[in-house]
Amino acid sequence: MNNNDYSCMIYNIRQGDVLYNISRAYNVPIDLILRANPYVDIYNLQVGDELCIPVMNPATWNNAITYVYEDEESLQTVLDRYGVDLQDVLEFNNMDETMLTPGTTIQIPTYDM
Repeated sequence: MNNNDYSCMIYNIRQGDVLYNISRAYNVPIDLILRANPYVDIYNLQVGDELCIPVMNPATWNNAITYVYEDEESLQTVLDRYGVDLQDVLEFNNMDETMLTPGTTIQIPTYDM
């Protein structure tokens, strides 16, 4: 993970805070919080200290590949071939269903990381 993969949400330490509870509250692994805050003494958190809570930057689509769905093919095979998530393909094509018939044209988003 590098700094381009995430942005910071600033969290101010309050009375009784421990890193474990902060990690669980924001669903961010402790090791990510540690890497984002290399100069913070996590064993001596003080009220008012600021922590960077990493928030993953979403990948953005920069282009699309036109794909014609073929007979005897599974959608999972297409997803695996192009390394995309089902939800992204559905959203990109404004679809709410995964049943495709042969000859259906879909757009496969390509990512700009």
